[in-house]
Amino acid sequence: MKKLLFLSSALWLAACEGPIFGDKKAPVFVVDSPYAFEQMDDMMLPDVYALAATRSVNKMLDQSSDIYEKDPAPKLYITEFKKLSKSLPDGLYYAKDTTKQIIDGSRTYTVVNNLNDADYYLETQIKEILPEGAKAPIIEYKIVLNDKDNNKINEWTETIRQLQNDDKSWW
Repeated sequence: MKKLLFLSSALWLAACEGPIFGDKKAPVFVVDSPYAFEQMDDMMLPDVYALAATRSVNKMLDQSSDIYEKDPAPKLYITEFKKLSKSLPDGLYYAKDTTKQIIDGSRTYTVVNNLNDADYYLETQIKEILPEGAKAPIIEYKIVLNDKDNNKINEWTETIRQLQNDDKSWW
């Protein structure tokens, strides 16, 4: 009961600007975070990489069924992701984690931790494209599937851009 009374009193005091606070406004609390709501307008969040990774990995799985329909499942090594544009934010771990989860969940390839054990390896390259007059960059997300003899099997590219709507979402 005391907590409820204290909470209602605190809320009432915070909402008042009259005789209790005089001309002062109620205190404003600032969240010290790179993801604070005010800062999200012009900033690309790292989870955008996960969106592009989901799209490209699903395309790869759809179009490489002739490779993984063998028994046993081929072994796949996921290389370190390459960020080709220095101005892009860090956060590639989102994309790497998403890629690994999708491939593991599909049970198509066996993901291995050593390149020497793999039958195939997957490279990922991410770069920024700055169209003329655009406020936000276009992200090009490319994955390349290679065999153990360094022969390119295929590549899949996804581009993702920020919409010019109110919520500035990426698609």
